Amino acid sequence: MGGLVLCAKPEEVEQWCRYAAENNRVESTMLFGERGGHGFNFIDYELARQGASGIGSVVECLMRILEAARLAHPNAGQGQQFWDDAMRQLLRNTIPALYAATGTVRMSDITRFISSAPMSLDQAHSTAWQGSSFMFSTMMAAEKNPVVRLDAQDLAKIGSYWHDEFAQLDPKTRSNIAISVSTALDRFNRGRLHTAFCTDTTFVPEMTFHGAVVILDMSALTWNEDGIIGQQLVKYMWQRAVLSRNALAPQHRERPVFLWADESQYFVNSYDTDFQSTCRGSRACTVYLTQSLPTYYAKIGGEQAKHKADMLLANFVTKVFHNNADPETNRWAADTIGRVLQQRANYSEGTSNSRSRSMSEGESSNWGANASVSVSRDAHGNYSTSSSSGTNWGGGENLSRNRGATRGDSTSSGYSETMDYEIEPGAFSRILKTGGPANGNNVTAVWFQAGKVFRDSHRNYLLTRFVQ
Repeated sequence: MGGLVLCAKPEEVEQWCRYAAENNRVESTMLFGERGGHGFNFIDYELARQGASGIGSVVECLMRILEAARLAHPNAGQGQQFWDDAMRQLLRNTIPALYAATGTVRMSDITRFISSAPMSLDQAHSTAWQGSSFMFSTMMAAEKNPVVRLDAQDLAKIGSYWHDEFAQLDPKTRSNIAISVSTALDRFNRGRLHTAFCTDTTFVPEMTFHGAVVILDMSALTWNEDGIIGQQLVKYMWQRAVLSRNALAPQHRERPVFLWADESQYFVNSYDTDFQSTCRGSRACTVYLTQSLPTYYAKIGGEQAKHKADMLLANFVTKVFHNNADPETNRWAADTIGRVLQQRANYSEGTSNSRSRSMSEGESSNWGANASVSVSRDAHGNYSTSSSSGTNWGGGENLSRNRGATRGDSTSSGYSETMDYEIEPGAFSRILKTGGPANGNNVTAVWFQAGKVFRDSHRNYLLTRFVQ
């Protein structure tokens, strides 16, 4: 395979040079950047490929530079789409005029052209401004003495943009647009980015189609923002070349190619999602490594950072999860592997005790009186009487107590079915080995691949081991 290696840390360059020596690929290896001595004039490259009809491609290349500069300090916030559209419009009305007037496009001329644009309608009609403005002299050359002739209507539209739109913008808006473009591109007017991208061309992306392994020796930790912007630019040009390789002759599209990026959060941009969704047809393999999901969110920035990162990662069919202490990354890993119907056992045991105690007490009484009189007469007419009387009374008292106690024991067991994680999020920080002498130099990981059933696990994931 040929390929492109992005380097966040300087030691990665030596590491890949060692890989090349161990695998007899030294002759195929090319260093680009600090120690490589190679150059890639990407504007000349794009114009040579497509000519005047490729001006739009040059604009998009420059937009990747602007995006990379913004992502190096992600503070886009809301409304970034407006500024992107405005900067793209400015470049579309700059590059064709320069190309028509000079037959080429240089970074220094772009910034010079923009900085000399009219700031008002009065200035646009000023003879003093016209006599000193590089933009005005370029427009005159493109119209009257062009090296590459533009369509008259296209040239008129460019003039109308600068006269009727740009010059009449709110001063603050106009200056923000111009400064955003010029400050990002000014990096290429001098120093190492100028040497690498604005001089001669000794490297083109198509060299990887024939086995070249290009190591970008401009690490993000040594070249800082310059390294990030430079590597993102080469990556973008390489991705576009890969996606268009199927239009080339068969000998240019047979060999598989790869893109490798450790600490890949430094190098992601909006084009990665488009590339990942279609690169398989161009026989390209991408390997991105990062510490955690939040690093992507932070580097991408803006209000849609999470959605953009998730959309990009969804295009990676194979994922390898190592030990990780970030809860959000671990939850994402668990969600990626998915949930299955699982049996959950349950068991309960209980003891109950109860006691009762009661007491009752009562009292009763009764009383009464009676009397009677009787009269009788015999046969001789004599009368007799009798009487009786009496009283009675009585009472009673009762008292009772009772006590009782009961005890019972019970147990129950069973199971329930529920949809739950195949691998719990906490397992990614608990059970995976991190290597080193304590683990016998073994690093374990969960290898996930969509659409695959591993023979050893009968699942779409496999717990596997890497030896350091």
